[in-house]
Amino acid sequence: MSVKGRVAIITGAGGGLGRLYALELAKRGAKVVVNDYGGTLDGQAGTSARAESVVDEIRAAGGIAIPDAHDIAAQGSAQAIVAATVKEFGTVDILVNNAGISGKMSPHDNVDAAAFMRVMEIAVLGTSLMTSACYSYMAKQRYGRIINTSSNSIYGFGAGGDCAYGASKAAVFAITRELGRWAPRDGIKINCVMPSAASRMGDLSEGTKKVTRTYFPPEGVVPFVVTLASDECPSSGEVFTASANRAARETFATFPGLKSETSEGFLENWDKVMGDSDAPFLAENTLDHVKYIVRQAHGLEMEDMEEFSIVSR
Repeated sequence: MSVKGRVAIITGAGGGLGRLYALELAKRGAKVVVNDYGGTLDGQAGTSARAESVVDEIRAAGGIAIPDAHDIAAQGSAQAIVAATVKEFGTVDILVNNAGISGKMSPHDNVDAAAFMRVMEIAVLGTSLMTSACYSYMAKQRYGRIINTSSNSIYGFGAGGDCAYGASKAAVFAITRELGRWAPRDGIKINCVMPSAASRMGDLSEGTKKVTRTYFPPEGVVPFVVTLASDECPSSGEVFTASANRAARETFATFPGLKSETSEGFLENWDKVMGDSDAPFLAENTLDHVKYIVRQAHGLEMEDMEEFSIVSR
């Protein structure tokens, strides 16, 4: 596993998983920028104390690290983090977009728009801004590893509420799938983890607290994140469950479905719409998905779809 000598930025690294990522990468010889704005779970900024504490841990163990307390949701701040990294270490090789908040949750029939957007700002905009700020340096050297953070909350708890957290993590899923399919042409690999781990966020609910603290120690996520950060990482544009020292690909699936000229026809054969007894199809990308729809809806094979040769180019 080659991360020795690499320069890594980890956002939200003042505690929880981010702290463990920073400690492990530094232990393996990476030079680490510990970013954490010291904020609350509803997005209020704090101090640099948490970031500085982790840096002290790394240095005490013989590692190399500097602290950073910028808010990643502001473009100037994201650029400043990367500029400070390059000034100190000469480049940036690894970015772990770990920062995220649960937010000040509001009910679905009275959504707090400002609180909703703060969740989106940190998880979605922050991920995009940090990636954007790093990208030109990585592309110039034709090397980069970016690890984003989604969540299995996108499957849906059925708990209602403003859904800001799940929506933000679904957006990160999409960002990873899209940009991760482009980036390898520039020597960059972008992937994403859906971690399950005991954390202060998980402790907000007694139910999730009991489950995560029983089955998901945070240390069980770290090895796979290091894999994605390494020179040897084999994939890009993929999303993975990572928990309890287990990793598995997560992806979308669709089914053959049903053709019907009437609304009643769909209702009468709802099991076919749902694909209850059919094998799923796993599309590699958007074009692959559209081709599958055309095959199912029109009975065409690839050689009959001349239009797709134009789209592919």
